[in-house]
Amino acid sequence: MSGSYTVYRKAVGGSWAKWWLAWPLVQRVAVGDVLHNLDGSVRTAGVLSDRGVGFALRPGLPHRDLLYDAQGTVSVRFKTAGAAVDGFASLAVADLGAAVEFTRSQSALVVFTGMVESGVENHPGLAAELLRLSWDTWDDSLLAVTQVVTARSGTFMTSGASSASAELRLQAGAGQAQLGLADLAAGASILRAQGLSEQWTGGECTPFFRVVRLRKPWFRAAKADYKPRQPGRGAGPVPVPPVLLEEALDDPGAVLEEVGPEEQPGFDPSGE
Repeated sequence: MSGSYTVYRKAVGGSWAKWWLAWPLVQRVAVGDVLHNLDGSVRTAGVLSDRGVGFALRPGLPHRDLLYDAQGTVSVRFKTAGAAVDGFASLAVADLGAAVEFTRSQSALVVFTGMVESGVENHPGLAAELLRLSWDTWDDSLLAVTQVVTARSGTFMTSGASSASAELRLQAGAGQAQLGLADLAAGASILRAQGLSEQWTGGECTPFFRVVRLRKPWFRAAKADYKPRQPGRGAGPVPVPPVLLEEALDDPGAVLEEVGPEEQPGFDPSGE
């Protein structure tokens, strides 16, 4: 992954340090997506419903807007509609807009608004279903997306030089009381950019998500102890031993483990 990804991950650390990051930001991720994580590469591998696994979503949990300006190394000046302001070269007098200036390279401006977290309601049920699949089409290289944070809109920039800058047109009606960083994600469009290594603005994105897999030691031990013998001619598949299903339902944490972002390609521990 690019250096911009490392800058981005460092910027959204803290509250989101344990989450995987959708990258690039146009990537859409949903609860129930299946990913294949093998040899340092993660690829999409369908959805749980296509594998016969159903699940219920718990009610959405709102989050505060994410507003990050690289600890003050990014400055933002706003322009109201109908005003002529020095230093704005691309905006018309009638436009509502903002000028963004970076004072350091490898800095980030990250804004996400309207953030809501959704996730799987019944983890014991999911553990049992994945265990059933493990006897046929599931293994410990497959990941299931169990939590996702969506954002109504977002804007992201990283600087490739200490004098990087951009000019944005903001959506009419933004910042009714006073313009602020959150307005940079309210239907903004980038009209001019100089010295940026990454730039994106858009709506309805899924910046953060979490994944689980069957615990590798548990999975290998279960296979060694209970691996089904090949059924005879005309016989049906050998069912999962009931004792393992009971364990999954009673203690899903013994069967499933959350996979941390250190296993997402591009993760750099030195940047955390």
